[in-house]
Amino acid sequence: MGTGDQRAYPSFQERRICVLGISTVDAIARNVDDYPPRGGLRTFDSLDLTTGGCAVNCGIALGRMGLACEVITKVGRDGLGELVQSELAAHGVGTRGLVVSDDSHTPFTFVCVHEDGQRSFLHTTGTNGTLCAEEVELDLVLGADLLMVGGAMLMAALDGPPTAELLSRARESGAITVLDTTYVDTAGPDQWRRVLEPVLPHLSWFVPSRPEARAFTGLDQPAAAAEAICAAGCEGAVIKLDREGVYYRCADGTAGTVPALEVESVVDTTGAGDCWCAGFLAGLAQGRALVDALELGNAVAALGIQRAGATDGIPTLEEVDRFRVRNRCG
Repeated sequence: MGTGDQRAYPSFQERRICVLGISTVDAIARNVDDYPPRGGLRTFDSLDLTTGGCAVNCGIALGRMGLACEVITKVGRDGLGELVQSELAAHGVGTRGLVVSDDSHTPFTFVCVHEDGQRSFLHTTGTNGTLCAEEVELDLVLGADLLMVGGAMLMAALDGPPTAELLSRARESGAITVLDTTYVDTAGPDQWRRVLEPVLPHLSWFVPSRPEARAFTGLDQPAAAAEAICAAGCEGAVIKLDREGVYYRCADGTAGTVPALEVESVVDTTGAGDCWCAGFLAGLAQGRALVDALELGNAVAALGIQRAGATDGIPTLEEVDRFRVRNRCG
């Protein structure tokens, strides 16, 4: 690949990737650092309309890197749904599993990007809340070598036991299974347990952010939280720590931290976790060693946050690898 890393990785085309989960259309406003009171007004600099959501972001990031994948998600029969479909198709993402609903609208998120690149969200759930197991294209799930579910906590009809059943069947078919959640700060511990406890025994990897891991386990330290996740039946946990990189733990006790990569500037962190997942899936699809796959996730996330929008900063996989080698910390 011309990256300075002389190992020969197997072709990613040997492993089929399927991403199941939420979609949305994002209206990204920047910079928003103050919210108006009732009847008040604030100004901001710019507004961009783009696709988003865990499954769509991850699928498009994979497509931009040159990896084939299928996305299973649900949209409304409306203009925003057409935008989601066209963006997936434009990036070569398979949409055989896309469900179009006449009964609910395409999810929509107003994203407030603050001056430091961090963001806050206002979200309407729409079709994310109605996607159910009966609508999932089972052939895509059972035919996948890697199945990722993205957006748990926002899929009311699919979260918990229905997701566990799909993951169980995928595992039985030989797939590596991955789950990512959405941080819902208003959800209490009981809701996090209801969603996650049924699915953890069917996961190869649970990849929450630090706030999500804390919400489920009640533990702030990544090492303790990852140990608790593995004790709940998951084969491995990866906790995303933003600028600190990721902490990982396997059920056999193997654990460690993979540092984040150096970046010149942070423009927009929208979709960073989804881009990380795309990089991690790419590494797993190529059969890379675990630490290499984790570092590839860090590299894709680092590239994503240097451009506005969730996935606009993601180049080809070869370019990601060059960036990864060039920008290792230390």
